Amino acid sequence: MFHNKWFSVALCVMVIVLIAVACAPAPEPTKAPPPPPPPTTAPAVEPTKAPVAATSAPAATAAPKPTEAAKPTVAPTTAAKDPYKGITAAQDAWAKAAQVGPYAPATADWAAIEAAAKKEGKVAVYSNSSRIADVKKSFETAYPGITVDGYDISTVDLATKLKKEFQAGIYTADVAFTGDSPTQLNEMLYPPSKILWTWVPDVLFDNAKTDQVIDLADRDPLLIHHYSVAVWIYNTEVHKEPPLKNIWDLTKPEWKGRATLNDPQTDAGSLNCFTTFTNHPDEMAKAYEAAFGKPIKLDAGVPNAGYQWVKDFAKNDPVMTKSGGDVATNVGTKGQKNPPLGTASWSKIRGVLSGQLAFDVMWGMAPVVGCYDYVTVSMVNQATHPNAAKLMIRWYMGNQKGELGYAPYFLPGDPTPRKDMAVPQGGKSPADTGKITWRNEPTYVYDNAIKVRDFWMANLSK
Repeated sequence: MFHNKWFSVALCVMVIVLIAVACAPAPEPTKAPPPPPPPTTAPAVEPTKAPVAATSAPAATAAPKPTEAAKPTVAPTTAAKDPYKGITAAQDAWAKAAQVGPYAPATADWAAIEAAAKKEGKVAVYSNSSRIADVKKSFETAYPGITVDGYDISTVDLATKLKKEFQAGIYTADVAFTGDSPTQLNEMLYPPSKILWTWVPDVLFDNAKTDQVIDLADRDPLLIHHYSVAVWIYNTEVHKEPPLKNIWDLTKPEWKGRATLNDPQTDAGSLNCFTTFTNHPDEMAKAYEAAFGKPIKLDAGVPNAGYQWVKDFAKNDPVMTKSGGDVATNVGTKGQKNPPLGTASWSKIRGVLSGQLAFDVMWGMAPVVGCYDYVTVSMVNQATHPNAAKLMIRWYMGNQKGELGYAPYFLPGDPTPRKDMAVPQGGKSPADTGKITWRNEPTYVYDNAIKVRDFWMANLSK
């Protein structure tokens, strides 16, 4: 009975508790946490605060996750791609501190930039031109206390060096002055391989507003310093007028072994120009008919008239050199009896202006006298001297008279995109240059250059 009594009491208590719980009101659901606030605009950073130099390469296993950069406050550019979307957290932090890319102010404080540059004390320039020595001298005179470490590197080697350093997390260069825009646009400007940053001064020397004197296409996506024009040249001591009227003349027996050029297997300029010929098949076919008096008949396996010229010229035993300077010397050395013809940078005309050489452009040659590309000036990713780099880029762009950093390039053959700069005597404006040469169209050249190179090599006379 004892056990039954207490069992009954316990049972009653349990029933009362269950009834109380069942009748109690249900608790309110937990409220979801409020959404995070929208990201704030990147704080303004004084240009005097240069980013801290990288001390070591980032570990490959601990690479920071990509982060989207803040959107620029200025009008969007016409570039097909976004050069900032996909940059790493480290690159975004550097850009914010250096005030470049999406963090570049609409108006630069040049006094503050110069003061910060002098604290940095140095700027390293990778240049595809030997004229960096002249730029170094004039810059150091204008900005005492800032040393220029100038590196004269070929276009191909310069790109290779920057890529390897980028992969290793080495930040030696602050400024890149180089050509081969197809490689720059396809392998160096956009994430994830963002090696170059386009930084455009708001105001150039002579207080010229950049957007008023340089067209948008010449400063976005890359800031063009000058047009690099490769032309066919001849010795003016031996020939009183251009000996060729047509580019197909170079494939004729009388010029066998008498044409010289930079080796397309190692020189971007020569290869890109040959690739451009294949991008103009109709014009090349028309020129063939003018040269030989009959329509062109393509060899088996040859895609178009441009390729046919590449093949026929390769079979005519051209002489390859290692530099445009060698071509200019081979063609223009005085006292020759049977000098070769050649293709070299038009800017090599400075050897003629100095009285050392005797050559001129093959004016009037059909369908064009050569090709042109762009030489650009950019800031290098995570540059350790960003303020000095800004001064250097502005210096490179010169003034209305073609002085300052532009002085070594103010000559025929290096047309400037600055519309307010005078055309040097004997030179041509970019518009007029485009009438006698073909542009190395970046997308086509990038997509087809290797194919053209292999085709060239396969057809060289053994």
